Amino acid sequence: MSIEIYDEEHQGASTEGFGSENYMAKASEAKATGSAKKKGFGLSVKNQVENFSNGGLPLLVTIILAFAAVVISCLAVFFTSVQGEEKVMVPNIVGKPWSTAFLEMQAKELYPKLYLRYSDRPGEEGLVLDQNPPGGTIAKASQRVEVTISRGIAVDSIENYLGQDIDAVQTRLQTLFSGNTLVDVRPAVYQKSTAKAGTILAQYPAEGTVISDPIKLFLIVSSGSEAPKVTVPNFTGISIDKLLEVMQNSKLVFEFKSHDAAGGEAPGTVTATDKAGAEVEAFSTVTLDLAFPVRGEADETVYGVLTCNLPEYPYPVPVRLESTDAEGNTKEITTISHPGKQVQIPYAVSKGSVLTLYAMDSTVTQQTVN
Repeated sequence: MSIEIYDEEHQGASTEGFGSENYMAKASEAKATGSAKKKGFGLSVKNQVENFSNGGLPLLVTIILAFAAVVISCLAVFFTSVQGEEKVMVPNIVGKPWSTAFLEMQAKELYPKLYLRYSDRPGEEGLVLDQNPPGGTIAKASQRVEVTISRGIAVDSIENYLGQDIDAVQTRLQTLFSGNTLVDVRPAVYQKSTAKAGTILAQYPAEGTVISDPIKLFLIVSSGSEAPKVTVPNFTGISIDKLLEVMQNSKLVFEFKSHDAAGGEAPGTVTATDKAGAEVEAFSTVTLDLAFPVRGEADETVYGVLTCNLPEYPYPVPVRLESTDAEGNTKEITTISHPGKQVQIPYAVSKGSVLTLYAMDSTVTQQTVN
């Protein structure tokens, strides 16, 4: 009987008999070789365990420390992202030059978003007018702050409006002086003229007047060949203070009579209006009766009517009355449009005040009230 055996070493097959001596020798040799291999594998595993025990512990510690470092780094990044960026206090930069404001914001790591606008007052060009958020606000570093910077005033002097159409000029004035506290554009005064209706005939103040202090701008406009008409309001019952306010926009010339209040009349009020409700030409004269309080020796307030003669003007001009008290405080009583000749303006001022009348910003007269 024979058997085929695969020899890995010689990579061939043998067909020697099963009971032959040669076969038995080879079988004994293969058994010895197998035992040796098993013995070698056991020694290898044992050696690996001994080697790991002798030198592998530091490696294990190193791996654990590295893993811990990675975990700690991840946690640090997480908490940093949760906490957000550093908090800073926004500086108050309103009123400061832009260069100074920029440096203060840079020191806080804040970034400006700039806006430009015209100012109401001269000398503000380059200054910070507004900021958002306001100074003192707590914000994140790198946040944007809206900063409004002055471009200066729109114009620094009065332009020449003569001969121009009133509608076009009013549109331009609205653009230039809307919200401006220095230039008060008064309602246009219409005057009969041969010029085309709507043409500006005169202006006060004149072209080139520097805008440094508050001023009132008056425009005299042609109404064409037809004289403009106005309806006389009924002023009866209103106070002198209210009357002075109404006179500023009125197209009438006022004449006054006065008397001591009596018979239930309210002191310091208008008691009668001439031509009330009638339609008259602009700057026609109307007469009002005034009831003044009966003055006692201890009274500090003096009521009266200032009367002055002016030149006759070709067009109504601005006429202003001011009072300066004994302590030097000056206030405006009223400003009206007047065509000239006799002008009358009522007043109620403290005793010892000085009244000053101006026509087109030129002093006409001064009177001391006692």
